[in-house]
Amino acid sequence: MMDNSSYIASFILVPFKDMGNSKHVYFIAALIAYLLMLTFNLSLILLILFEKSLHEPMYIFLCNLLICALVGCTNFYIKLLIDLQTDVPVVSRLVCFTQIFFLYIYFSVEITILTVMAYDRFIAINVPLLYSTIISYAKALKLIILAWIYPICCVSILISLSSSLKLCGNTINTVYCNNWEIVKLSCTDTSANNVYGSVAFGMFLLPILFILYSYIKILVLCWNSSRSHKWKAFQTCLPHLVTFTFFLCSIVFEIIESRLRLKRTSDVVSTIASLESVIISPLLNPLIYGIILPEIRRRIIHVFFPGKKQTLQHR
Repeated sequence: MMDNSSYIASFILVPFKDMGNSKHVYFIAALIAYLLMLTFNLSLILLILFEKSLHEPMYIFLCNLLICALVGCTNFYIKLLIDLQTDVPVVSRLVCFTQIFFLYIYFSVEITILTVMAYDRFIAINVPLLYSTIISYAKALKLIILAWIYPICCVSILISLSSSLKLCGNTINTVYCNNWEIVKLSCTDTSANNVYGSVAFGMFLLPILFILYSYIKILVLCWNSSRSHKWKAFQTCLPHLVTFTFFLCSIVFEIIESRLRLKRTSDVVSTIASLESVIISPLLNPLIYGIILPEIRRRIIHVFFPGKKQTLQHR
C-alpha cells in the first residue's frame, strides 16, 4: 500500500499567496490579454480558412501555429483567471497534470510547426521552381500531422513518468503547473525522469538547430540576391524570424530560471518573463504575420477596410 504522505492530492501555487489585493488588477489584465489573444488569433484563423487565396501550404502552417496558441493559452488563461478569484491557490492533482500536458503540447507543437515553416520557406526561396512539387498539399498534410503527433507522444511519456512519482511536498513556485516543479517534489529516485527529460530536450533541440540553419541559409541567399528579390524573400521570412526569436528567448529564460535555480531579482519581472511564450507571443504573432505578410495584409484590408482597398487601387 502506498504511504499517504507520498500521495499528494493537490498542490499550492505559492506566487498567488503573495499577490494580496493586487489579484483584482492581475485578473483584469489577464482577462483583457486573453480576450485580445482570442480576437487576434481567431480572426486570422478564420481569414485563412475562408479566403481561398490563402489556401497555400505556408498559410496552412501558419493557421496551425495559431490554433496551437489557442489551445495552450486557453488552457493557461482559464485556470489563471480562476486562481486569481480564489482565496486559497490550491489545484488538484488531475487539473495540475492536465495543465502541464496542454502547456507542454503547446510549447512542443510550436517548435515543430516553426520547424515545418522554416523548411517550407527554405524550399520556397532556395528552389522556387520545385516548390509546388516538394511541398504538395499531401506533403503539407503529412508534415502537419507529424508536427502534432510527435509532440503529443513525447509529452504523454513525460506526464506518465511524472505522475507516477511519490511526492514529499505540494508547493509549486510558479503561477502555473510545471513538470520540473513536480519532479523536484519527488521523494524517490528521478533518474528515469532526468534521462528522458535530457533525451526529449535533445530531440527538440535538433529542430531548433534546423530552424537556425534554415534561416541563416535564407539570409545568406537574400544578401547575395538582387534588391527586389532580396526584399521579397526577407519579407516572407521576417515574421517567422520574429516569432522564433520571441519563443527561443522565453524557453532560454525558463531553463535558466528553473533548472539553474538562479536567484530572482524581482518576482514580478521573473514571472512575466517566464510567461512570455503564453502572454506576449500569442498576442504579437497574429499582428506580426498580419502586418508583414503582404497577401494576408491585402486580405485584411479587403475584409475590414473595403474603402481603403478601392483607394489603393485608384493610385
